[in-house]
Amino acid sequence: MNLKYLNDRIAISRIPIVALAELVGISRQSLYLKMKGEREFKTSEVTKLCEVLRLTDEERNLVFFADEVDKMVNTSVTSA
Repeated sequence: MNLKYLNDRIAISRIPIVALAELVGISRQSLYLKMKGEREFKTSEVTKLCEVLRLTDEERNLVFFADEVDKMVNTSVTSA
């Protein structure tokens, strides 16, 4: 997960973390744990965060799937 980009987007939105968590339908503590990578976001939570923060599909992938994309790229480069 690209936490820096997510934090930047939250700051730009000016939505307090407590309010963001409520809009997503989870507790503040749960949001923090998920942002720290200690728990995984559910698909519905990712979708809601993207709606609230107005993330594009590309930004969503950058934030939530960057690690997976890096693995796929590295695997395809080493097997080529």
